[in-house]
Amino acid sequence: MVDAEDDEGPATTLGGVDREVLRELVRLRKSPQGLRAVHVLSSVVASRRRFEKEAQAANRVILSVLEAGGYHKIFHLSNGDIVFIYSQVSTSTVVALCTALETSLFLGVPSRKNVYGDFGNYKIFDLSRDIGALVDGVRAMLATEPKARTERQPISVGQMDSLCTQIRSTDIRTIVFNQPVYNISHEKTSIEFLEFYTSIQKLEQLYVPGRSIAGNPWLFNLVKRELDAAVMRAISDEIPSYRHKAFSLNLLVDSFMSDGFREFVGSLPVRLGGRIFVEIDKTDLIQHSDFLADIYGRSQALGVPLCVDGVSYHDIQVLRMARLKCQYVKLKWNPDILTLPTEELEILVEDLRTSTARVILTRCDSQNSLAFARTAGVQFIQGHLADEYFRTGEVIVVGNGDAVLDKPRQ
Repeated sequence: MVDAEDDEGPATTLGGVDREVLRELVRLRKSPQGLRAVHVLSSVVASRRRFEKEAQAANRVILSVLEAGGYHKIFHLSNGDIVFIYSQVSTSTVVALCTALETSLFLGVPSRKNVYGDFGNYKIFDLSRDIGALVDGVRAMLATEPKARTERQPISVGQMDSLCTQIRSTDIRTIVFNQPVYNISHEKTSIEFLEFYTSIQKLEQLYVPGRSIAGNPWLFNLVKRELDAAVMRAISDEIPSYRHKAFSLNLLVDSFMSDGFREFVGSLPVRLGGRIFVEIDKTDLIQHSDFLADIYGRSQALGVPLCVDGVSYHDIQVLRMARLKCQYVKLKWNPDILTLPTEELEILVEDLRTSTARVILTRCDSQNSLAFARTAGVQFIQGHLADEYFRTGEVIVVGNGDAVLDKPRQ
């Protein structure tokens, strides 16, 4: 039997969706008859300003075609490529689909030789014959694309200064996005609150293409302070018009403790009191650990609950989950959680269940992530798969979630 981990290469190099597509291909190796796949090599255009919206539009088009067939799955890889697997859809229909995708996504891109040695922006595979070639191609693309991203130089002091000036003088609403956090504790999934955040990638594309804003942590914090203030300016007039019951903002500790934030909260309608949350990254909170009493005091004084963001399952080992003085804590889903020895997995689940803060499982982009949330008693989730369930009105049913913990002791 082929082990999924062996086929994916080093676990540390792959993100959730990247790992998931390779796991799925390894699973399908046992019975690939009747299955086909398409690898759309769209990473070449992933740096474009409108790529995120274009990829969402492509996803809708692909789904509309594949739904007419049998089995189908779509994966959006971290480098921008799209892989979809399907059955019972005619080759002519898929070729027409790929031609449409090529027209919409690759406008202005010259013909070039791809990772498979062909000239083209996509390749169709018969998995009964070519599943190995697809696995090798996906792995090759994932191995090269992240490397190109990490080679970007950090912004300079001059670029930081210019960037801050642009943020102060420009309406940044084009880079302000929102994503819901869902409550799955009831039969009908509901939105618990709406998170507002800024896209650093979009900001880089607009003002410092080819450079990394986060590459220098000190300069990044200076830019982030300006971004925090700009977000508060941008949404202060819009929040009251939303129908959602609560909202969160990603802020630095410095921004949360600033007069600007106090004025922002004071400018909001009274009915939003206690319904504005602040998400603070765990690293930022630790760096200001000597001021924790002041941070918690401000939270109470302003009636603004806190959420600790960016927590990994490794962090749970050193966090006192039963003593957290915040409303929520965000745990990043990682497929490696399911490879933990049974005893460690049970301890992790127990820590989550006894947490005084409400646990939100983020990056829910696979069925395994949802199964883990159910098993661990996590009532709040966030991620693209969660969004898809909510949009379609489907009930989140993932089989017997207890099976996630039903594994032999190692």
